[in-house]
Amino acid sequence: MANLAQIVNVIAPIFTNEKGLFLQPIYFPIAEYAKQGGNMSLDVHVKSPTYKVGNRAPLGYLDVSSTHDLKTGSVFVNVLNRSKASDITAAIENQTGQLGDTAAVWQMNYPDLKAVHTFGDDRKVRPETKNVPLKATGGTFQYTFPAHSLTILKLQVR
Repeated sequence: MANLAQIVNVIAPIFTNEKGLFLQPIYFPIAEYAKQGGNMSLDVHVKSPTYKVGNRAPLGYLDVSSTHDLKTGSVFVNVLNRSKASDITAAIENQTGQLGDTAAVWQMNYPDLKAVHTFGDDRKVRPETKNVPLKATGGTFQYTFPAHSLTILKLQVR
């Protein structure tokens, strides 16, 4: 992950003044990705619906990265659904080891894509967490990624 030079007050995820601070929505993904620092990056193969921007090659609506924590056996699957309007269901296939029975889900999603926080109004956009049962068949399960969301799945692999 790249360095964020303007971490406080300029174009920042954290705003401060003499009375306190507030966190912009961008703070939460930065903090969550930082927890994966030191993990091993995994190769991912992504097949998703695409869209065109100008003369560029088609871009996938799902932007995916994944890491493995060797100490705990946890695998993190980070999925950004770029679609403004469509939920996308994807099959997630594990190639090595056996998946646990549940996935821990961290998710950011908010109807207003331009929402910002201000002093005294800084609770609108927050991540949600939950555990979901995995119905894996042969190491593969399906998950639906909501439109314009960032989802991090934490899986246990034995």
